[in-house]
Amino acid sequence: MNVADIQPGRSIDAVFLVSTCDVRETRTGNAYLRLTLRDRTGDTTDAVWFGVTEADVAAVRVGEPYEVMGRGDSYNNRVNVKITAMRPSDETWEAGAHLPQSQQNVDGLIGALRDAVESIAAADVRAVLRAVIADPLVKERLPTWPAAKTRHHAWIGGLAEHTVEMLRIAERVAEVFPQLDRDLLIAGVVLHDLGKIEEIEVGADFAYTPSGNLEGHMVQGVHVLDRALATAGCEGETAMLLRHLVLSHQGQLDFSAVVEPQTPEAIALHFIDQLSSQVRPAIEDTAAAARRGVRGVFVRGPTAMRQLYVRGNASADPTARPSTPADTRRSAGSGPASLLI
Repeated sequence: MNVADIQPGRSIDAVFLVSTCDVRETRTGNAYLRLTLRDRTGDTTDAVWFGVTEADVAAVRVGEPYEVMGRGDSYNNRVNVKITAMRPSDETWEAGAHLPQSQQNVDGLIGALRDAVESIAAADVRAVLRAVIADPLVKERLPTWPAAKTRHHAWIGGLAEHTVEMLRIAERVAEVFPQLDRDLLIAGVVLHDLGKIEEIEVGADFAYTPSGNLEGHMVQGVHVLDRALATAGCEGETAMLLRHLVLSHQGQLDFSAVVEPQTPEAIALHFIDQLSSQVRPAIEDTAAAARRGVRGVFVRGPTAMRQLYVRGNASADPTARPSTPADTRRSAGSGPASLLI
């Protein structure tokens, strides 16, 4: 049984990988477990196990497969599992192999990103960006890193996919507003989320690193940028403007921006980021609901984290969601044309 097969009221006796596990208390002070279960396709579902003993809690380890017994349930049109018992499975799972995967071709994504860097006209900005993508940690992690822990582009290769998605949007924005400095805008897109390679760690699931929690990806992104600025010998106003793009891209201090955007390019970057990070989850959530047969109703989008209406003729096209490891990948294209919508 896979997550897609779980139906409310249906009995469950199947093997799943425990992706996350938290011990919580009911209002009466009794312990229970809140878990995320992952199947071999990469799909996940929430689960709760009430009435657990200390031995039950001690026996559950993240990143290990378990035979799970219980019943399917539903809340806000989202399927979950109420566990009655679980025990370690004899099956062998490689935890990381079952994380969700991008459907985009990684080489195509990185090629599109490199093409964007080479399209920058200003020699100093281009030199900085060349140094950034040559940074050993960036070179190693960018092709496979997620863009987030749970929300937008939260899959292997999601960071590169999010970046290229934003590059395509940025090209159109630069056409509509020719007064913008396109070089700075493209540089900001490439730079803005690179701190995620240090903010997030990849194991049995995606999790925040200690430095990710204590510093955040904007500060960590400036660390990456500063190494490149030193390599390229770039300083002064250009360096300051590049740092500002990274530090302000969240838009508001309440949303973890270090400073608010104070240049036209920084404002544009923020809204380009919002367009990619907000629309993509809405597309995935409505497609996921359509695959479950939900039509013509409102659902609570688990990744968009808002109420969404699923049209009566909504598409259930599986290409609207991250692929499983076994899915056929499609090419993202390469060369300058790959940056066009």
